[in-house]
Amino acid sequence: MARRSCCIGKRWDITYKDAIIVGNGPSAITLSFLLSGNTPYYNGAPVPNEFLQYKLSDNPDKSLFDLDLEYLSEGLEGRSNNPVALLFDILTKPNADLGSEVPSTLNWRKHEKEICNHVVLGKGRPGGVWQSMDGSMNTLSLGNWMELPNMSFREWSMKYRSHKGFTGMRSDRASLAEVGQYYHDYVKEKGLEKNFLDRHTVTTVQKVLDINTQIVDDESGEIVIGTGDTKNTPMIWEVCGKKHIFNEILEEEVLVEEFCFRTPNVILATGSYDQPNKLGIPGENLPHVIHSVQDLEGAIRDGLVSPDSDPVVVVGAGLSAADAILYAEDFNLPVVHVFRRLARDPMLIFNKLPKAMYPEYHMIHSMMKREHSSDLYTPYEAHSIKECMPSGQVIIHDNNNQSERLVQSSLVLVNIGSKPDLSFLRNDGKHLGVIEDEQIDCKNNPVDIDLITYESNKEPGLFAIGPLISDNFVRFIQGGSLGVASHLHKKFSCPEETSSGSAGKENM
Repeated sequence: MARRSCCIGKRWDITYKDAIIVGNGPSAITLSFLLSGNTPYYNGAPVPNEFLQYKLSDNPDKSLFDLDLEYLSEGLEGRSNNPVALLFDILTKPNADLGSEVPSTLNWRKHEKEICNHVVLGKGRPGGVWQSMDGSMNTLSLGNWMELPNMSFREWSMKYRSHKGFTGMRSDRASLAEVGQYYHDYVKEKGLEKNFLDRHTVTTVQKVLDINTQIVDDESGEIVIGTGDTKNTPMIWEVCGKKHIFNEILEEEVLVEEFCFRTPNVILATGSYDQPNKLGIPGENLPHVIHSVQDLEGAIRDGLVSPDSDPVVVVGAGLSAADAILYAEDFNLPVVHVFRRLARDPMLIFNKLPKAMYPEYHMIHSMMKREHSSDLYTPYEAHSIKECMPSGQVIIHDNNNQSERLVQSSLVLVNIGSKPDLSFLRNDGKHLGVIEDEQIDCKNNPVDIDLITYESNKEPGLFAIGPLISDNFVRFIQGGSLGVASHLHKKFSCPEETSSGSAGKENM
């Protein structure tokens, strides 16, 4: 049923959508694909879980949207705490953890009547953080684990590499540049470009009384939303921000315009890489203290560091810190590596990676344990940074014997994780977490959601997917998109069973 907006009052520039997705990474791309009429059906192929296969075979003519996802995902186990994520993963990548490349058990059908009128708001190109990372590095996951529904990453990659003139044996892991390009091409290949608005920075997401704008049913003429009566008018989400116009020839921003949408459904898909974690020590805001591999890349490009410079001090014991060390190694930069844990701590991420698949990370780990040495690498295990000085000197504290030493550095790279930027929500979204009134953190305080619909347990009509709910692997973030899409499908199909205020379903 088509509906049109007839805007009155001062807010004539508001646009209505059935759903607004904030963020344009792989979880948002997958959700846009699902909301664009692309509907998954079980194709009858073997599923590596007999009970699940029985439940699916019992409803061969129904799409996943029309099935009970809670029933289907019951009892599934894997590397995600979210049951629908495990369900979608086992259906699209059966036996993936065993190294198998078994075809997906899903077929996709296009249903034009099921299209949900939505928009995806992103600060950059589709792909989110994958468009901003150093493209020469390899992904942690296997290349085919990075693919999105109904578009083979391996087949795409073969064409891409052939077009680029690459020859020789290729790794099972893809470069970050390939993954970023794949996500960009996926949006184009699947006809999703009309849903994506690049260079759109969201500044506020809030609930408002929708009395200034009317939504009119084209067939009946009935005013669906906006009667002018505040008593009977429901609350609706208002999403506003700034559109940045960029001149490619001048390579600079030339104009900023404001935008505003209203919708009954907001999906947070922002990821968790906006705000790097800080040490909270004196001198951390000095110019030579940086917080990302991209910053290190820029310093090398600008000639601020070279093989003749004082060491780059890298802080952290995760994969991001390892990436920084590998990157510095490529440019023969001396590195001092400072990390709080013991190098043989079984909880370090390196112990969870197969050596044959991730030899470069295990080489870093072996140097951390002093099993191998390098003239360019000096580890300080069970140490922490106490202070950074304007001279470049760093006070390193031994956590065992409580002694201190001075190290001269050219740069200090603090790589100890990051948090999402939810400043566009009231109180920075702290009310949404499992632990209320604390900052959202994908590890320690994810958004508190319904595990099947991914709707916030604190704010109806607000959803969260991806790292915000502790799903950090592309394989698993797609399950969140399925959960949201299935819920919205049921919501629009049976509006009387859900809260009022929906802007309607396009072409339904």
